[in-house]
Amino acid sequence: MQPSSKSDGSLYFRLSLMMFLQFAVWGAWSVMIAGHMQDNLHFDGKQISYVFGTTAFGAIISPLIAGWIADRLMPNQIFTGLCHLVGAGLLFYAWSISHPVAAGEVAPFWPLWTTMIVYAFFYFPTISLTNAIAFHHMKDSNKFGTIRVWGTIGWICVQTGLAWYLSRWSAKGEILGKIHQHDCLMFAAIASILMGIYCFTLPNTPPSKNAKNPYAFLEALKLMANRNFAVLLIISFIVAIELPFYYNLTYLFLSGSKLQGGIGLEPGTAQLAMTIGQWGEIALMLLLWPMIRYGGMRWTIFLGILAWPVRYAIFAIGTPWWLVVGAQALHGICYSFFFAGGMIAVERLAHKDIRASAQGLMVFATNGLGMLVGHFVSGQVHDYFKYPVVDAAGKAVLGTDGQPLIGQHWPSIFMVPIVVTVIAGIAFLLLFNEKQFQADSAAMTAEAEQQAAPA
Repeated sequence: MQPSSKSDGSLYFRLSLMMFLQFAVWGAWSVMIAGHMQDNLHFDGKQISYVFGTTAFGAIISPLIAGWIADRLMPNQIFTGLCHLVGAGLLFYAWSISHPVAAGEVAPFWPLWTTMIVYAFFYFPTISLTNAIAFHHMKDSNKFGTIRVWGTIGWICVQTGLAWYLSRWSAKGEILGKIHQHDCLMFAAIASILMGIYCFTLPNTPPSKNAKNPYAFLEALKLMANRNFAVLLIISFIVAIELPFYYNLTYLFLSGSKLQGGIGLEPGTAQLAMTIGQWGEIALMLLLWPMIRYGGMRWTIFLGILAWPVRYAIFAIGTPWWLVVGAQALHGICYSFFFAGGMIAVERLAHKDIRASAQGLMVFATNGLGMLVGHFVSGQVHDYFKYPVVDAAGKAVLGTDGQPLIGQHWPSIFMVPIVVTVIAGIAFLLLFNEKQFQADSAAMTAEAEQQAAPA
């Protein structure tokens, strides 16, 4: 965004900082917690997926909460701030009850799961709300990418800081490095406090004065009558099924020992390697608007889908290690072209008074239902392809904790998301009509301009 005045520059900074903190909160815990649950709490794949699955339940209810409140009752920034402050307390509590346990023991599962699902109910409405705040004050949806990119930078910064923090402990011993993966929840809580306080300083984003239906979520469902919106929503749901294979399992894949089928990176290095995807996201986010303008929404989203099976194919091959690490950069195409492009498509297809609900409906389909299915599937697939590690004599190999090592057949695990995304990509390319999308987008723009014009 090129600010045209001092006030424009100030607004750009404020919205960018909002996105920075919003995703720093999520990024602080959402990668490292997988290693904490496996190495310190000794959860199996299904239990790990169930904890990650709390985010999907949070996303499912978010349009019922965020869309209705944002479109009808309370200023977005006030509700977002309250959610983050409550969330901070829940993250601190999760940190306090999930300390590492001794080798051979398994930590209690339900206290952590219960805390994280309650937390998800407060955090996930804030995703669509921060999007709505940004769209409301930018006025031009084409520039959304230059605001949203700061969320990616926030994610990178917090993960880089945590990688450094973990490496410092790992330098004192492998066991210490694994134990301190637990602290990701504490750092997330601190970030959530900062975000909560900052929200109260944001420009006012009041409920819509032109709201036509008090049940905003149901109003947004009527957009399914638009073929392109229906195709985007359904394909987004299908693509989201494969996302937990990346978010839940990649850190375990990178940090797992070679003896167990993994890449063998030290935990801090694995955490840092995953930020490569966000660096790629920054570069591609800046190219999002030119891609939509010259390539069209259809090809933009299709390329975003296609990047996923390419990345998983490299993971399945598993060698050389530098190619596997470098393949994280494909996340930039995945996220920027598919998710951010989809947000812009929704904004262009929805009537002004239900845009917050329409964004919530997309979160419901992707981070909600799609991810929920994906969490359960990824956990089952992860455990299905386990095997005991044995030496040349057929004897079980023991780890540093004296327990038998369990390996993962990662090529088989990653074949599942490859199949899902290839089918979804082909279906989207065949069903999405670019000409009709352009016509509908122009009609929504004209309607919004007419409503904004003085009587």
